[in-house]
This record gives sequence, structure tokens and C-alpha cells, in this order.
Amino acid sequence: MAEIRAWLRARFADLVALTVALGFFLTLAELLLMGHTEGIQALAPAAAGLGALLVGLGLLSPGLRPPLALALLLLGGAGFLGVAEHLEKTLGGEALGPGALVLVDEEGTYVGGTEEGGKGNGENEATPPPLAPLSLSGLALLGALALSVKEP
Repeated sequence: MAEIRAWLRARFADLVALTVALGFFLTLAELLLMGHTEGIQALAPAAAGLGALLVGLGLLSPGLRPPLALALLLLGGAGFLGVAEHLEKTLGGEALGPGALVLVDEEGTYVGGTEEGGKGNGENEATPPPLAPLSLSGLALLGALALSVKEP
């Protein structure tokens, strides 16, 4: 057990950086599967791919870690831009539609409203989650910290 603990301590920053790179890849896959690729939405998959690339380069090239950590901190701004965009869509009226009432009983069984569970005729898109883009900012910050603690 002591050997495992020593191994983990010696490689903890690299393991965190690897986890962050995988997190960027999963975020990229999710964004692509959701069709988040048009207009300003294309910024999110690009930021996720760039984040994975930056962290991967930091793992492979220890001498580049300080500038890559700085680049990751700058990349974190993409999450804040995404929050502003999601809030604009939510509060600006694009995603607002007529209210829907869904009636369910104690077991959660549908008892009234429309057949689609209160979504009406399906013309209105779902409201984007306003804080979801902050996952990019969090991953970028964690990646920057992981690359910064190891000496080049």
C-alpha cells in the first residue's frame, strides 16, 4: 500500500492532467453528438478540442507546461462566453415559449396536458442549460493547475 501511495504522489499532477484531457474529449464528443456545431456554438467543440490538445502537449512536453498552462487559463474564457450566450438565449426570448402545464399523479404518471409531456407541438427547442459551458472553464482551470505544479 505504501508503494501505491508513493507512486500516486509522484504522478498525481500527471494523473489529474490526464483526467482533464479525457474530460475535454468527453465534452467534445457530447457537443458533437448534440449537434453543437453551427454559428457561435461551434466555439464550444473547438475549445474542448483545443483544451485536450493543450493538456496532451503538456503531458508529452514538460518544457512547454508554463505557456500551455497560460493558454488553458485563456481558454477558460470560452466557458464564460458560453454562459453569456446561453443566458441570452434563455432570457432574450429565443427559447421562451408559451408555458406548459404537465399534470402527474403521485407516482409520476402523466394525467393531462399534451401527449409529449407538456412540450406542445414540438416547435420550441428546450432552453439551454445556462451554466453548462462552465464545464469548459473548470476543466481549463484544473488543467492549468495540473500543468503548473510540476517542474518543467
